[in-house]
Amino acid sequence: MAVELAQWRMFVAIADAGSLSRAAVRLRTDQPALSRALRRLERMIGSELFRRNPRGVTLTSLGADLLGQARHLVSAADELDALAFARGRTTTAVLRAGTLDFYPFTTALAEARATLAARRPPIAVELIHIPWLAHAAAVTKGDIDIGFTLTVDRHLPSPEVLYSTPLRAEQQIYALLPASHPLATTPGINPRDLSDDPLHLPRREDNPAIYDLILETLADHGVLAPSRAPTVDSLAAVVQEIAAGNGWTIVTSGPAQHPVPGTVAQPLAVTVRHQVHLEAIWHKGANQTAVRALISRLRHSNRQLRADRPHRG
Repeated sequence: MAVELAQWRMFVAIADAGSLSRAAVRLRTDQPALSRALRRLERMIGSELFRRNPRGVTLTSLGADLLGQARHLVSAADELDALAFARGRTTTAVLRAGTLDFYPFTTALAEARATLAARRPPIAVELIHIPWLAHAAAVTKGDIDIGFTLTVDRHLPSPEVLYSTPLRAEQQIYALLPASHPLATTPGINPRDLSDDPLHLPRREDNPAIYDLILETLADHGVLAPSRAPTVDSLAAVVQEIAAGNGWTIVTSGPAQHPVPGTVAQPLAVTVRHQVHLEAIWHKGANQTAVRALISRLRHSNRQLRADRPHRG
């Protein structure tokens, strides 16, 4: 059985990271799954590639012998991907973009699509509907060319294949509540006052950094084990649950400044230890001209993507 490119990519990532835990973060998986995948690769080859130790991993002599060629293979595959994307999309200028399901981003994206379709040569923006915190994984895998996500300290999960640019720094986080909630008119909500209300959280695998930051911030302010609401796939579905009186969630300024009927957003009285950005992220193999044209139009269409406005609860 031949070793797959993904397995060589994993091998290079572990060697570069020097530990399974750091490599797991980079590869957007968990350490036990990565450890199992590495053992499968070593069984296929018939020898160990790494020596495990309390501080991480080091290459065996075989691993050291293979690393250079594996790195060359991964680099050549990335170059081939970039060439295929560039050549395949030069004539059609089709850009597959992930969508965000909150206003004003929806309006800004619609205006940008219309403008780019009318230009010469035209750029067709094909919208792909996926959970928005899953955009980074979708761009990395090539399912979409450009997406939008929240990052923590501007850390990208797969910097070897992704480019990014910040659209807005998030200065405040908010509690999105049912309009009928007793705290609906209370600015500066202490999260301890919401600890018994079911909290809607994203799936950790969609954006581990944001998931962990939410729980870290709540723990810093006395909420060690928040009540959890059942997980749903999209922010729009979460908002509908909250509008129906079911739980609450934490949002950034975009959804907070334009809550849907039946919901309100109030600032949380918390200190966030890390910087959160709303970022555009795109594959290095995407049509760079089309990507930058879309980002430029988005910024032009709605200045709220670049700067916060004071929130009025």
